[in-house]
Amino acid sequence: MFQTLSIFDTQLYADSVEWCPIESFKDLFICGTYQLIENTESIEKKESKSSRRLGRIYLFQVVKDGSMKLLQQLETEGVLDMKWAHVTCNQKILLGVVNSLGYLQIYQLRDGDDEMLKLMTELKVNDQKEEILALSLDWSTGKYSCENNSIAKIIVSDSTGGITLFELHNDQIKNLTSWLSHEYEAWISAFDYWNVNIIYTGGDDCKFQRFDIRTEKKFTMTNMIHTAGVTSIHSNADKEHVVASGSYDEKLRLWDTRNFKRPISETNLHGGIWRLKWDPFVRRFLLAACMYGGFKVIDCLNTETPSIVDEYNNNESLSYGCDWSFLSRQCILERAIFQTNEQNLALVSTCTFYDHNLKLSVVRLTDE
Repeated sequence: MFQTLSIFDTQLYADSVEWCPIESFKDLFICGTYQLIENTESIEKKESKSSRRLGRIYLFQVVKDGSMKLLQQLETEGVLDMKWAHVTCNQKILLGVVNSLGYLQIYQLRDGDDEMLKLMTELKVNDQKEEILALSLDWSTGKYSCENNSIAKIIVSDSTGGITLFELHNDQIKNLTSWLSHEYEAWISAFDYWNVNIIYTGGDDCKFQRFDIRTEKKFTMTNMIHTAGVTSIHSNADKEHVVASGSYDEKLRLWDTRNFKRPISETNLHGGIWRLKWDPFVRRFLLAACMYGGFKVIDCLNTETPSIVDEYNNNESLSYGCDWSFLSRQCILERAIFQTNEQNLALVSTCTFYDHNLKLSVVRLTDE
């Protein structure tokens, strides 16, 4: 089972957590929050209503005995998703954030500075629409190669069903192209890390779609096998042609990208799936945030018969954010984060929504 090392109260509802993948900074991770605040004036003032989606970004360092040291707290708009660039870009460590005002923001992580995370640039995904939420993002750098890229692409999905492809060049964001992908919210967008011309999207209309940005029409595939909204898609950076998708219909689906007629396998995780993350070491295990079904670790060594090997259930709140630490077992021991003789363990962070809890835990992975 998950063994919790420490807990932090984020105060606002917590929905996203991401570990830094860059060497020398792998002991850092961030947590984002999102909360709708409604203000109602008195009847004498015609009972007008206004609301704002508040957010915060917390930057933590994991230290001795698994404690979380808060390094920085940023007051922002509501955070819907965050992703670190998998490698340095133009010799910078970058964090992408999408928020409730419809902006893609790029923060730079700077060492030896009190303000370690600093906003570098931002751009709205669709400046023609005032009411728009930017819902997810992914970087094209997922193969963890081409260190010090001077140019990187970022894909963003939004609440109108739109998809926008950006390019980061000379520390500025440029809107390359956008298109309507879904009839309702486009919950997720993701690159195929083996071919970053290929983009996958999932929406509240139950569609799982593939696009090729080299073609004029872009669209190349649509699939309606999911019986509820498609919320998570993650390409496997070690195993070509393997992609995982998750849905409100509670089923994890593994796909061979050469055949989208049917998935390789379907596994019921007993809770609407919000996030799926391949482990950063062998990319055999998936960490899943299953909303009403807690957090689960799934062994996908055999893609035809994945199996749940560990889980943590919290019935009091929505399980929304999860991620693996990039720290190896040796680093965990050397830094005295957790002492054990066990060989196959990993650190993970999870966050839950309504109880605003961020947790750092140890999970044990089978080596069979």
